[in-house]
Amino acid sequence: MASTEQNKQTVARIFDAFRAGDVDALDDLIVDDYVQHNPQADNGLQAVKDFFAPVGPVDVDVHRVIAEGDLVAVHSNYKTFNMAGVDVFRLNDDAKIIEHWDVLQPIPETTASGNDMFSQLS
Repeated sequence: MASTEQNKQTVARIFDAFRAGDVDALDDLIVDDYVQHNPQADNGLQAVKDFFAPVGPVDVDVHRVIAEGDLVAVHSNYKTFNMAGVDVFRLNDDAKIIEHWDVLQPIPETTASGNDMFSQLS
């Protein structure tokens, strides 16, 4: 069974692949029969590669990573898409991604509270 730390390393590597625009790197990180819960993308490794290939490098800052057991959650700023996101990945015993959920929202110019979408208040 993969450790929580190994799972976090796999997820860190997927974000490195996104930043580099390296869809071939996904072969080592995601299983072929990957289950996708994003309504704009299909199931499977090839679908992920097909989704990101035309995008190229993705400018993304990771702000938080929370992991427990086979789940890793990531709070990110997808600058390329002007979106704030929380991705949840489920990994198998080999620390490969087998399932993914996400919640994405556009980043507004201002907020009612005055707080941005990523900072941590003291």
